[in-house]
Amino acid sequence: MIGKPGAAYNSGTMRFELGDPDLPRGHALLYFRDPQEPLRVWATYLVVPPIAMDIGKYIPPLLAAQLPQGLGALGGMPSVYPLPPFPEAVESHDFLLRLARLRGDDLVDGGTLPTADLHRLMLAVTEASEWYGQQYREAQARQPADDLEQPRGRGASDLDVDAILLDVMTPAEKVGRLARALGTLRYALDGGDQALAQETLVEMEKVGRRLEAKYRVDEMLAAAREPGERGSRLGALYAERCYKLAAEDYAAVGELERRIAAVQAEA
Repeated sequence: MIGKPGAAYNSGTMRFELGDPDLPRGHALLYFRDPQEPLRVWATYLVVPPIAMDIGKYIPPLLAAQLPQGLGALGGMPSVYPLPPFPEAVESHDFLLRLARLRGDDLVDGGTLPTADLHRLMLAVTEASEWYGQQYREAQARQPADDLEQPRGRGASDLDVDAILLDVMTPAEKVGRLARALGTLRYALDGGDQALAQETLVEMEKVGRRLEAKYRVDEMLAAAREPGERGSRLGALYAERCYKLAAEDYAAVGELERRIAAVQAEA
């Protein structure tokens, strides 16, 4: 983990959603969510070039001074370039998931932060870029020179670490993880990927066990398993209800419960 208290956001929330954190590919889709608009997604693309370069040599000095620090050379080590420097709104989390699978990219969840605050957003991208670059460099350093192509799987200890992290997460953080898993589940079900669907359901159940009964995770899971547009709509409504419940916005929770009941009543 990098960063310090008071930085743009909590870098400890960053995690690999697709890809192996022990062997990053060197190119990743990085996304953020805004706590005020949890269903929207902002994303950028991180690239660790195989040959280190100083991008400042190729652009006017005045423009170079305005770019995030992560776009400069890192002391001779491979630099990390976020493209674009500021995340852009994309159509959905499912879009990013599908794109990462098609392109063979890592998919990194950068956590949440207010996207209207451009200064904090720039700092967050810089910090995430440095974090990803550090993960990449450490992975390369661990690999024998003649064994760089061999994939490395996760060990059993990763599951224990994940459980510990879940136990110390706030309800809002758990809800965020649940909502991201919901997007993955819908993608798997729509694509007929039963293995991914089952793996994601196990993860959602693990998170759900650590939330109070009022979040009604069992009902969310039942809706998420339902095929078609109705199941997708119900799953999204349940996820939004969980977000509002974590924020103690009970008026919004009541309205969402009415919308859920209306969808459930549809033939």
